[in-house]
Amino acid sequence: MSNIKLTQKDELNLSGTFLKSLSLLEQAHRRLHDVVKDDLERHGERNLTGVQALLIYEIGETETPASVLRARGAFAGTSLSYNVKKLQEAGYLVHKRSKSDKRTIHLSLTERGHKVRERVTHLFDRQALSLEPTASVRHDDLDQFNRTVSRLERFWSDQIRYQL
Repeated sequence: MSNIKLTQKDELNLSGTFLKSLSLLEQAHRRLHDVVKDDLERHGERNLTGVQALLIYEIGETETPASVLRARGAFAGTSLSYNVKKLQEAGYLVHKRSKSDKRTIHLSLTERGHKVRERVTHLFDRQALSLEPTASVRHDDLDQFNRTVSRLERFWSDQIRYQL
């Protein structure tokens, strides 16, 4: 623990910077949904939200338990249930109950779902290659960002786990 005492001005500055960071994270996450949806619409896929397309992407190439998606923290329970139902009804994925544990639901993509996943993968690959020349975001910038966001996530998990 550090014994450094912050002045009231420094505390306000830190608080403001922290709140700005939270706002930027939220805005970036919403914009990601918009970018994914826009790319899909440009390629003729108009039935999905950005959230649903990212859920398809997260399910991946193999069968994935719904609990794994929930544990990754990307989808709240009610949002996950709702979107799984909608994606199943639209023919993007199938779900089945585990034979050994009836509470566990396994999700897998249909051919239509795999096509959407390929589209999102292509989008991410294309964006990764254009980050530096277009947005001046270098590999080491992303490394630092990933370290910082990982530490924030661990900090928030500890707040819950240890009731800090």
